Amino acid sequence: MRIASAFCLVLAGAGMAFSAPELAADLPPIEVGPATAARLRWIQFSMVSGRVVAGSAHVGTNLTTTSTSPETRRRESLAIDISSALPNVQLELTTASEQLKLVLIDANRLSIYRSRPVEGYRLEFEQNPGQPLRLMVAQGGAERSWRAESFWHLWIAEPTIVRRHLIPVLELLHPSWQLASMGAEIEDVLVRRAQHQQLDRQRWARLVDSLASPKFAERQDAERELYRAGQVVLPYLQNLDRNRLDAEQAHRIREIVNSLSAGYKDSVDRIATWLSGDERVWLSLLSRGELAKRRVAAAQLGALVDGPIDFDPAASDAERQVQLERLQLRLQKPEEKRNRAGG
Repeated sequence: MRIASAFCLVLAGAGMAFSAPELAADLPPIEVGPATAARLRWIQFSMVSGRVVAGSAHVGTNLTTTSTSPETRRRESLAIDISSALPNVQLELTTASEQLKLVLIDANRLSIYRSRPVEGYRLEFEQNPGQPLRLMVAQGGAERSWRAESFWHLWIAEPTIVRRHLIPVLELLHPSWQLASMGAEIEDVLVRRAQHQQLDRQRWARLVDSLASPKFAERQDAERELYRAGQVVLPYLQNLDRNRLDAEQAHRIREIVNSLSAGYKDSVDRIATWLSGDERVWLSLLSRGELAKRRVAAAQLGALVDGPIDFDPAASDAERQVQLERLQLRLQKPEEKRNRAGG
């Protein structure tokens, strides 16, 4: 059974050469007024499968407010529409040095724009259903972009960037989220579990093959076993090459994925289980500074791609960088390779 690679974390843009310290620099905190903060609490923001979703018990609420301060050149506006069960929010903040615009549509379409013109700084973030998240950070005339399936994939790939640039804006919606602490705990649980738990991709492949068995009982048994594997098997099933599945396999796999993807609020245990079967996550962890983590990540990635990978966790920084670039190309989806070739 052939698997289409799930790697979807892509760097783009002309400014990839600018230094990490520039991007990693701390920015001044964003503060909204007490009235705006209180009204945002009318909406319950949650993280579900690494995506922001919203709900509210205040159905029927429709409000627009604006406050200005000519002395400080500050303008803050908030529009909330909870006329249905799918809240809409638009928050805008303009000061002498900064502009912020955050828009939530239909409870799960989120866009964020933050700009500090004097510093040549710009952040853009987009979350749309059925599409990868997109994060762009620009500074000093240079630019980097990432696309990833979820917030947690972004965190694993670029924890410093996400902690210093994206999280301060997201936590305007939910100040007690503590996303950075949760992300660090998820990574620790991932690595700790991996030292005692072997992923069995070959067994998953055999079970998927059995879903096409001419014997009904074998198809039923295979489906039950895939259910029992739990969320760890989700990335594998979601990235199977659909062109190589028959109608029976495709139907059963779709049912398993829909069932295992139920929209519960994210927890450390649930997300660590989900991410542990995802080759993108272990590929990202190959870049960690700790040799022990790189060794665990190499072993887990090898298990997911059916054999040892061309990566030496103990090699020099320069050697590991070359090896990582080769692995990224190897694990890219076919359409990503075409996009890369087309510029």
